[in-house]
Amino acid sequence: MHQALEHQEHAEHAAKHGHKHAALIVAVLAALLAITEQQARHAEIKVSNNGILAADSWSQYQAKSTRQLMSEDLSRLVMAFDAGNDPAMAARRQALAKQFQDDATRFAKDPKDGKEAISVRARAFEADRSEALERAHSFDNAAAALELGIVLATASAITMSTLLVRFALLMGVVGVTLAALGLTFPDLAAF
Repeated sequence: MHQALEHQEHAEHAAKHGHKHAALIVAVLAALLAITEQQARHAEIKVSNNGILAADSWSQYQAKSTRQLMSEDLSRLVMAFDAGNDPAMAARRQALAKQFQDDATRFAKDPKDGKEAISVRARAFEADRSEALERAHSFDNAAAALELGIVLATASAITMSTLLVRFALLMGVVGVTLAALGLTFPDLAAF
């Protein structure tokens, strides 16, 4: 009888202790989940912002292309007109054609605002957008693993299953690993 009571006390102590471990695991996993979901939201905002910046840059590139083509066409048009025998008119025509040609070159090659510079910026925004998208996927995968860990830890508190606690811990480790990969190598954890 004494031995049966002792086993019952140990079982109750283990149950209380098991509930505390499961509750602690749930709390830690929930905190990690909140951090991971916030990082996913930051990455999603970066995806959106860089998508807008890339689209704006490509719109600016298109406008520069249109202006460049118009300048080239106007230069050719000016040169097509006959200046006649008037040297002043011929000089003005040459100057105007050169101005249009210089404008076309500036629209294409200006180091700050030419088509080439705009293209480089747009591609950089697209690369940042792609990386942020991979990062968002990584954090979403980490959040899913952490959520599963929380569910398993909660179920372990109800069923008193140490196997569920171990799986909850495993899912927590998987979630933390995916989140760490999301910060360092997002392409490895974005699936």
